[in-house]
Amino acid sequence: MRFILRLIKNIIAIVAMILIVYLALRYAPFLKDQPWNPVNEHERPIVQEQEAAQGENGGTRYIVKDNDILNNIPLSQVRKVFEWLDKSEFMSVTGLERMGYNDEYLAGQRENEYIIYKFGSDSLRVYATELEMQQDLQELDEYIPLKYKEAYE
Repeated sequence: MRFILRLIKNIIAIVAMILIVYLALRYAPFLKDQPWNPVNEHERPIVQEQEAAQGENGGTRYIVKDNDILNNIPLSQVRKVFEWLDKSEFMSVTGLERMGYNDEYLAGQRENEYIIYKFGSDSLRVYATELEMQQDLQELDEYIPLKYKEAYE
Protein backbone atom coordinates (compact mmCIF):
# COMPACT_ATOMS: atom_id res chain seq x y z
CA MET A 1 0.00 0.00 0.00
CA ARG A 2 2.84 2.38 0.86
CA PHE A 3 4.45 1.62 -2.47
CA ILE A 4 1.30 2.65 -4.36
CA LEU A 5 0.96 5.89 -2.35
CA ARG A 6 4.63 6.77 -2.96
CA LEU A 7 4.19 6.01 -6.65
CA ILE A 8 1.12 8.26 -6.87
CA LYS A 9 2.94 11.09 -5.03
CA ASN A 10 5.91 10.80 -7.37
CA ILE A 11 3.69 10.85 -10.45
CA ILE A 12 1.88 13.95 -9.16
CA ALA A 13 5.24 15.65 -8.45
CA ILE A 14 6.52 14.89 -11.96
CA VAL A 15 3.31 16.17 -13.56
CA ALA A 16 3.51 19.34 -11.46
CA MET A 17 7.14 19.96 -12.53
CA ILE A 18 6.28 19.41 -16.19
CA LEU A 19 3.34 21.81 -15.85
CA ILE A 20 5.54 24.49 -14.24
CA VAL A 21 8.14 24.21 -17.01
CA TYR A 22 5.43 24.35 -19.68
CA LEU A 23 3.81 27.44 -18.15
CA ALA A 24 7.19 29.16 -17.83
CA LEU A 25 8.03 28.50 -21.49
CA ARG A 26 4.58 29.57 -22.61
CA TYR A 27 4.00 32.75 -20.59
CA ALA A 28 7.29 34.09 -19.17
CA PRO A 29 8.18 37.14 -21.32
CA PHE A 30 11.91 36.51 -21.26
CA LEU A 31 11.47 32.89 -22.42
CA LYS A 32 8.42 33.19 -24.66
CA ASP A 33 10.13 34.85 -27.65
CA GLN A 34 13.34 32.85 -27.62
CA PRO A 35 14.08 31.01 -30.89
CA TRP A 36 14.95 27.76 -29.07
CA ASN A 37 11.61 27.67 -27.23
CA PRO A 38 9.59 24.66 -28.52
CA VAL A 39 6.34 26.12 -27.12
CA ASN A 40 6.78 29.40 -29.00
CA GLU A 41 3.52 30.29 -30.77
CA HIS A 42 5.06 32.31 -33.58
CA GLU A 43 7.40 30.76 -36.12
CA ARG A 44 9.47 33.85 -36.87
CA PRO A 45 12.42 33.52 -39.20
CA ILE A 46 15.67 34.35 -37.48
CA VAL A 47 17.74 36.41 -39.85
CA GLN A 48 21.42 37.12 -39.38
CA GLU A 49 22.90 40.45 -40.49
CA GLN A 50 25.25 38.93 -43.04
CA GLU A 51 22.38 37.03 -44.69
CA ALA A 52 20.30 40.20 -44.93
CA ALA A 53 23.18 42.08 -46.54
CA GLN A 54 22.80 39.84 -49.58
CA GLY A 55 19.72 41.84 -50.55
CA GLU A 56 17.17 40.31 -52.90
CA ASN A 57 19.27 37.21 -53.45
CA GLY A 58 19.01 36.29 -49.80
CA GLY A 59 15.22 36.59 -49.86
CA THR A 60 15.12 38.73 -46.73
CA ARG A 61 13.61 42.17 -46.36
CA TYR A 62 15.01 43.13 -42.99
CA ILE A 63 17.94 42.69 -40.66
CA VAL A 64 17.72 41.89 -36.98
CA LYS A 65 19.61 44.21 -34.66
CA ASP A 66 19.92 44.47 -30.91
CA ASN A 67 17.35 46.70 -29.26
CA ASP A 68 18.92 50.14 -28.99
CA ILE A 69 15.63 51.97 -28.52
CA LEU A 70 14.68 51.02 -24.97
CA ASN A 71 17.83 50.20 -23.00
CA ASN A 72 18.10 49.43 -19.28
CA ILE A 73 14.44 48.46 -18.95
CA PRO A 74 13.41 44.91 -17.99
CA LEU A 75 11.86 43.28 -21.06
CA SER A 76 8.72 42.35 -19.16
CA GLN A 77 8.14 46.02 -18.23
CA VAL A 78 8.91 47.70 -21.57
CA ARG A 79 5.27 48.20 -22.60
CA LYS A 80 4.28 49.76 -19.26
CA VAL A 81 7.29 52.08 -19.25
CA PHE A 82 6.59 53.12 -22.84
CA GLU A 83 3.04 54.13 -21.87
CA TRP A 84 4.43 56.51 -19.24
CA LEU A 85 7.00 58.14 -21.51
CA ASP A 86 6.47 61.47 -23.23
CA LYS A 87 6.32 60.31 -26.86
CA SER A 88 7.72 63.55 -28.30
CA GLU A 89 10.71 63.43 -25.98
CA PHE A 90 11.16 59.71 -26.69
CA MET A 91 11.32 60.46 -30.41
CA SER A 92 13.97 63.13 -29.82
CA VAL A 93 16.13 60.86 -27.69
CA THR A 94 15.95 57.84 -30.01
CA GLY A 95 16.29 59.83 -33.24
CA LEU A 96 12.93 58.75 -34.65
CA GLU A 97 11.50 61.16 -37.21
CA ARG A 98 8.14 59.39 -37.46
CA MET A 99 6.63 56.87 -35.08
CA GLY A 100 3.52 54.79 -34.54
CA TYR A 101 2.59 52.15 -31.99
CA ASN A 102 -0.15 49.85 -30.75
CA ASP A 103 -0.43 47.34 -27.90
CA GLU A 104 2.18 44.95 -29.33
CA TYR A 105 4.47 46.83 -31.71
CA LEU A 106 6.36 50.08 -32.13
CA ALA A 107 7.13 51.19 -35.69
CA GLY A 108 9.28 54.12 -36.66
CA GLN A 109 11.53 55.86 -39.14
CA ARG A 110 15.07 56.84 -38.20
CA GLU A 111 16.81 58.68 -41.08
CA ASN A 112 16.63 56.12 -43.92
CA GLU A 113 15.84 53.09 -41.72
CA TYR A 114 12.39 51.78 -40.88
CA ILE A 115 12.04 49.90 -37.62
CA ILE A 116 9.56 47.43 -36.10
CA TYR A 117 10.00 46.59 -32.43
CA LYS A 118 7.85 44.08 -30.58
CA PHE A 119 7.42 45.18 -26.97
CA GLY A 120 9.33 42.83 -24.68
CA SER A 121 11.70 41.60 -27.38
CA ASP A 122 15.46 42.02 -27.17
CA SER A 123 15.83 42.73 -30.89
CA LEU A 124 14.21 44.86 -33.57
CA ARG A 125 13.70 44.55 -37.31
CA VAL A 126 15.30 47.17 -39.55
CA TYR A 127 14.02 47.71 -43.11
CA ALA A 128 15.42 49.70 -46.02
CA THR A 129 12.03 50.97 -47.26
CA GLU A 130 8.70 51.86 -45.71
CA LEU A 131 6.91 49.56 -48.16
CA GLU A 132 8.79 46.51 -46.88
CA MET A 133 7.99 47.48 -43.30
CA GLN A 134 4.28 47.94 -44.11
CA GLN A 135 4.20 44.56 -45.89
CA ASP A 136 5.59 42.84 -42.81
CA LEU A 137 3.11 44.68 -40.61
CA GLN A 138 0.32 43.37 -42.84
CA GLU A 139 1.70 39.83 -42.46
CA LEU A 140 1.56 40.37 -38.69
CA ASP A 141 -2.07 41.61 -39.05
CA GLU A 142 -1.11 45.01 -37.67
CA TYR A 143 -1.78 48.51 -38.99
CA ILE A 144 0.46 51.20 -37.53
CA PRO A 145 0.44 54.62 -39.21
CA LEU A 146 3.65 56.61 -38.76
CA LYS A 147 3.13 60.11 -37.38
CA TYR A 148 5.51 63.02 -37.08
CA LYS A 149 6.73 64.32 -33.73
CA GLU A 150 4.18 67.16 -33.72
CA ALA A 151 1.32 64.64 -33.45
CA TYR A 152 2.60 63.54 -30.01
CA GLU A 153 3.11 67.00 -28.49
